[in-house]
Amino acid sequence: MMDVPSTLLPIGSGGPSARRFTGKACVITGAASGIGRAVALRLAAEGARIAAVDIDLAGATETLSLSNNPEGGFAASVDVRSADSVAKLAAEVEARFGGLDVLVNNAGIEILGSIDETAPEVWDEIMAVNLRGPYLVSRAMLPMLLAPGKQTGTAIVHNASLMGLVSSARLAAYCASKAGVVSLTRSMALDYATRNLRVNCVCPGIIHTPMLERRFAMQPDREAAYRATSLRPPVHYIGHAEDVAAAVAYLASDEARFVTGSALTIDGGVGAA
Repeated sequence: MMDVPSTLLPIGSGGPSARRFTGKACVITGAASGIGRAVALRLAAEGARIAAVDIDLAGATETLSLSNNPEGGFAASVDVRSADSVAKLAAEVEARFGGLDVLVNNAGIEILGSIDETAPEVWDEIMAVNLRGPYLVSRAMLPMLLAPGKQTGTAIVHNASLMGLVSSARLAAYCASKAGVVSLTRSMALDYATRNLRVNCVCPGIIHTPMLERRFAMQPDREAAYRATSLRPPVHYIGHAEDVAAAVAYLASDEARFVTGSALTIDGGVGAA
């Protein structure tokens, strides 16, 4: 079995264009672990002041401490389902950063089930976090992202999923929510194209995260499940959170100044098959 290539950049490493975010303020939701943590560390490594946001304050605080973040970064406990909680975050970002350059809507949950297995309250919970969350956070941050006088453009990157473009059995609510994120991305990109705000999303495939680990843990033979999953992408290994973080950093940077409304797959070729 092939494993992830040894050339993978370590957590928080910048690539050839490191320091693309010097002087920029970035908010990352779902930053306590997994992809959100990797994104926060990557942007901080490239010079950003970061707000590591998660309902899990201890995890977000740990992310901030790992980041060696430039002075002024902070961690915050925020419930992205709550307009009041998100409004408080926006006020804190304004007070601490004086504005905002990049928003990464990463917070999300996954609960297995076909629609007959999914209770209405579970459906509502998935939609509240995965789709209402990006809407509420984006709406609250728009006044700062659209503020006049910025020397460079601003950017929003949503974390959708490959499941927002294709689908899978027993993931009805999750797939529906992530398809909504892809569509929201395209609509927002059109709405703000002439206002110096770009909006894109990443669509990760099989990525080694705590969410995936929980799924493995539910299997009778975890190692067999891991091996089988590793063989699913054409590249024959599971992606890492840092792979997604690199894509987010590109889309959020000025190098992607002509990219908006895109859904970028990071999936080892699964979608192509």
